[in-house]
Amino acid sequence: MSRRKRSVPEMKYHVSGQARVFLDGRYFYLGPHGSAEAQARYDTLVSEYLADGRKIQPVVATYQSDCVITVQNVTAEYRREIDAREQQLGRYRHLCTLLEDEYGDLPAVEFGPRRLAELRDLLVATGNARKTINHYITVIVRIFRHAVSRELIDVNVFQRLETLDPLKRGQTTAAEYKERLPADLAIVKATAEFLSPQARMIITLQIATGMRPKEVFSMRPRDIDRSGAEWFYRPQSHKTQAHGVVRAVPIVGAAREALTPFLLRDADSFCFSPAESAQWFRDQRTAKRKTPPRHGNCVGDVRVANPKRQPGTKFNKDSLNRAVRRACEKAKVPRWTPYQLRHLAATAVAEAIGIEGARALLSHRSTRMTEQYVHQQQDEAKAIEAAWVAPSIG
Repeated sequence: MSRRKRSVPEMKYHVSGQARVFLDGRYFYLGPHGSAEAQARYDTLVSEYLADGRKIQPVVATYQSDCVITVQNVTAEYRREIDAREQQLGRYRHLCTLLEDEYGDLPAVEFGPRRLAELRDLLVATGNARKTINHYITVIVRIFRHAVSRELIDVNVFQRLETLDPLKRGQTTAAEYKERLPADLAIVKATAEFLSPQARMIITLQIATGMRPKEVFSMRPRDIDRSGAEWFYRPQSHKTQAHGVVRAVPIVGAAREALTPFLLRDADSFCFSPAESAQWFRDQRTAKRKTPPRHGNCVGDVRVANPKRQPGTKFNKDSLNRAVRRACEKAKVPRWTPYQLRHLAATAVAEAIGIEGARALLSHRSTRMTEQYVHQQQDEAKAIEAAWVAPSIG
């Protein structure tokens, strides 16, 4: 027997700590959950809802405006959006925490441009770069815009926050970004000798294709189309998929040949496993052992049975950065980061076939974004400057 539908929607708890009810296609926030105030508002709202034929008249909708919505209520609503879109928004949780720590109990209507500027000053004082701060402030304003779309606050709160001008170069003590330059290929090759085959292959693919590190980390045999003469890697998810960009990365030449051994595994497993990388290093240490096998400790005796830190199922930016840093120290070369390889690939392709070719390689929608990854060689720039003759105006 089917469950009988409730005649009236019930009052429910919201993560903001308030009680709410869903009537006539929208939510109404009633006050602190479990309070007499919330119960009284619920009873009155439901009685008028039933009396008007299960409709909410504009005059009744003023119940929501009677409820004090705090900054913590705004961030709680945005955290639900973060949970639903973890891949795109997960990195903004700390901004919700910052808002809650500084102004959590403040009514949202009182959070204006002055308080937003105070929050920005705090970000400056904690050592963030100017562009990072401007981006964080934009996200905070977006958090309040989201609250407007959920009818938690009035649109005027969001519009007032938009009036705060961004920090400009030379007008703030916030640090400026250091330009990210392409990695030196000779240094990368020297470093690769001290990397595991898995990490080395990730770097090889980045140089050959210009992929983002995260795209290489997520590579699985099933994601590589090998049906035609050319191989194409189609990531299950990528940074620009929300904009309708279809990502298809060609795997050709030496990269294809080097990748083949990593495809001999389950179709759903990741091609590059940190566990396999750790095992490779253990095998190398065993092979270099000078003590005879029958003397001293047996292989594996000194290993911790259940270490607190287990290798993950796939690489991430931290594990690869750590591997590269250690390899640089062993090779005694300047440090570089895996993301510089994307700049290296873009610069090489732009010099060979032009900026449009680099744009296609990086899967950018405009060459304006690609230009941030292409770096003209200093020697070439000096040669151009030396050869330049200013036109005469006489």
